[in-house]
Amino acid sequence: MSSPDVPFIHPKAFEEQPPNYQFLGPDQPTAPPHQEQPQAYPDSDPKGMVPYVAQIPGVPPGLEYLMQINQITIQQKYFTTQIGNTYEFLNTMGQRIFLGKQDANCCGPQFSVKIMDNSNTEVIDLLQPCKCTCTDEVEVHSPPGTIIGYATLNWHVHVTSLSISNASKETVLLVIGPSFRTNIFGDVNFEVKSKDETQTVGQITRDNERFVVQFPLDLDVKMKVVLLGAALFLDNEVQLKRQRMLNRNRHHHHHRNNLH
Repeated sequence: MSSPDVPFIHPKAFEEQPPNYQFLGPDQPTAPPHQEQPQAYPDSDPKGMVPYVAQIPGVPPGLEYLMQINQITIQQKYFTTQIGNTYEFLNTMGQRIFLGKQDANCCGPQFSVKIMDNSNTEVIDLLQPCKCTCTDEVEVHSPPGTIIGYATLNWHVHVTSLSISNASKETVLLVIGPSFRTNIFGDVNFEVKSKDETQTVGQITRDNERFVVQFPLDLDVKMKVVLLGAALFLDNEVQLKRQRMLNRNRHHHHHRNNLH
């Protein structure tokens, strides 16, 4: 099996409670600490997919590999109006960890994504609750049916902010970036900050249809997944904003043509 990804931040000991993440800075170490190799199937497929990792107590099944890494790339594979978005989740070596499919059912929730591991087992659900109207919050389930956290969009004039919360709705991290009122269709960085906003512990970088999500190596696996959900939620909001702008421009163009 390939060695674990080079960490973005040197981890603290896993047994520290609560976790005390080492923050980003100019003196980051470049070499990872020694790590145990995960137990894998002998015939695991090396062609583009990460190998199976044995189940770990306290970690939702299918998320074990996330304990080894501190960066995930989310690549939009394709989009159709009937199917919605399909996303690949990749490690730094380009190996696929998960495959996500957005439900484009117009009668269902505005945002719903099912995420499968490489054995095609559904391991994560992202769901935006909708009753009379849709909320600005995504529930993150793993395994499906069990909430592990929430990503909540907070609207401000000058910034876009998301709260990353655990299953008890206690805020663990914040994601802060440019306002949705600005042009955020190109390259954009969102900072992952401690809940008091004093320390930057990671980032979510958007480059067209691609997200790079970086986080502390020793961050709770469940919160790593909620950060992935936050990135997809941001992507969905950007696409909705883009569609509204296109519709508005078409309507304006059609109105002008009728006047002439």
